[in-house]
Amino acid sequence: MRIALMVVVGLGMSYATTQRSALAVDPWADHVVSYVQGTGVGNDFVTGNPINNPLTALGEPTRFTSDPANFGGPTTPFSSAYRDDEIVTIGAGGSLTLQFDEPVVDHPLNPFGIDLLVFGNAFYSIDFGTFLATGALDNDGGQIEVSANGVDFFPVTGSADGGFPTIGYLDVIEPFPLLDGALWSDFTKPVNPTSLGSVAGMSTSQIIAAYDGSGGGLGVDISSSGLASISFIRFSNPLGSLKTPEIDAVADVRAVPEPATFALLAISSVCVGALAAKVAGAARHSRAATPDGRSMQHCCRSGDGV
Repeated sequence: MRIALMVVVGLGMSYATTQRSALAVDPWADHVVSYVQGTGVGNDFVTGNPINNPLTALGEPTRFTSDPANFGGPTTPFSSAYRDDEIVTIGAGGSLTLQFDEPVVDHPLNPFGIDLLVFGNAFYSIDFGTFLATGALDNDGGQIEVSANGVDFFPVTGSADGGFPTIGYLDVIEPFPLLDGALWSDFTKPVNPTSLGSVAGMSTSQIIAAYDGSGGGLGVDISSSGLASISFIRFSNPLGSLKTPEIDAVADVRAVPEPATFALLAISSVCVGALAAKVAGAARHSRAATPDGRSMQHCCRSGDGV
């Protein structure tokens, strides 16, 4: 019984330690390896600056874009990041290569088999008469390749600036709100690909509810590249392309523990509680009685030895 208890407790502590370590790790891309601007890159309509700063692709995705005076606000399914300090554009013939400090792993517990999320400038088209989605997605394309060593790159399925539009908050109900929400979305949780086959006729709140806590992003299964883990991702736009994909951020998906793991933790908690109670009871009994059964308190008060 003691051995079994120690094993259960040990497993629980090991899992908890792993979770603490995972939470301390930065899930975003950490370095710009290279950036080739390409042609056709536009300018920020507020500042006039070209949208060509690759450092904007590092760190977490944009939750609140620009400011209300410049058509900004929380990112929603209909309103994406667009400023020169939020996204970087890849023009025709251009490319962007990013690196992670920690490898992105094809983990068996990653939701829906998705290991990596790419956040761009994609958004759903809206009917301004009803403020409901038309069903169309603004998708600027772009090829995606991944690498374990930064030298050998392999293509993966998906469009760089496509997928599910970014949402910053879970409690906004308007397509173009001015104020941020109170509940943050999870940028390391992918949208269930089967939950939104079509958004036609859906409102902002309905789409966000279908995201189920996710912050959106294009889901990438790195196993489609034949690699078990990657540390580099490259986005490219072919010469002659009439589209210009934008990249906001890239995130490593957070693995979700199996139900059995939660059950093990629950059992370990119960066992630890029972053991603590037993030890405490034994300690009280030891303090309360002398070898001949008399009260320790009585002995001390009467001056008798134990």
